[in-house]
Amino acid sequence: MLAIRTGLLTILSILLLAAGSKLSFAQDLKRLRYGVSSATTQLPIWAAKEGGIFAKYGLDIEVILMRGGPLNTLAIVSGQMQLSSSGAESVVAARAEGADLVLLACPIDIDPVYLIARPDIKSAAELKNKTTGVTRLGSTTHFYLRLALKQVGIDADKEMKILQFGTGADLAVALETGRIAVAALTLRTAIRFLDRGWPLFVDLTKTNFIYPPSCVTSSRTFLKEQPTTVERVLKAYVEAIRLFKKDRQFAERLYAKIYRETDSGVIKKTVEVYADLFKPVPYVPDQGIKLVVQELAQRRPLPKDFASRVEQFRDNGPLEKLVKEGWTDQLYR
Repeated sequence: MLAIRTGLLTILSILLLAAGSKLSFAQDLKRLRYGVSSATTQLPIWAAKEGGIFAKYGLDIEVILMRGGPLNTLAIVSGQMQLSSSGAESVVAARAEGADLVLLACPIDIDPVYLIARPDIKSAAELKNKTTGVTRLGSTTHFYLRLALKQVGIDADKEMKILQFGTGADLAVALETGRIAVAALTLRTAIRFLDRGWPLFVDLTKTNFIYPPSCVTSSRTFLKEQPTTVERVLKAYVEAIRLFKKDRQFAERLYAKIYRETDSGVIKKTVEVYADLFKPVPYVPDQGIKLVVQELAQRRPLPKDFASRVEQFRDNGPLEKLVKEGWTDQLYR
């Protein structure tokens, strides 16, 4: 369980910016709700929160745990949140239904994900018709599972029974106890199985896939109405990535606190891997969006030009503005 405040969501009344351009950020504090999942790729949000970076940019962010990407996107569509961390899979699927969603920044281009099976599974062929699991159907974990199983010739949605478990930790427990035969696990939950030599059939980092998980997501309406607020959020987000990459002691303390981890080896390994993976300028990768659209098109009919219009899913404009103004160069100087 993450060390965060939980509770029932209520519709947030957005506080209007105080009149007058000369007001300081402290006088002009912006209160927002930001939905996250338990994924390790959420660490830039926690670094911005715990490191005081959101506050530095005049933002009072309430970080709220949501159990899976589809719920994060739903929270924005329903107006309960202005921002969330969502995988491209959830956003593209919702946009296909006409939802007002947009990807603004993605911290990494691919998660370290491992397709790991129970010790009694000796070959990939034995996985067919077995039971597997995801956090939620349509989530990033579901997307990773399909990609990984496809590498060994299995159609996850047609040749496997898929159960929903809510969190990555629950998924790992299901694999440990034998409730499922195989799972696509991110580094945090995979380490203990890898250390014990459980069968590893696919390592997605060794493939050419690009898939953007845990992206900063909002609505185009919010982006249009609150461009200054979005810019502050992205500045805080990018600065948090820099802090995580540069200050390993802070990063390790943060990881241990947020994820309640006590194993120093797991802490160091996880921070080392993600500090290298986090992009200094977290642009939304078009190649990753195209991959998601292609995967979605295999399961449902889509407009012919859907895959070619990546700009309907992402807006790199706010980040590009920071780069052109020299802000990012100054930050990393």
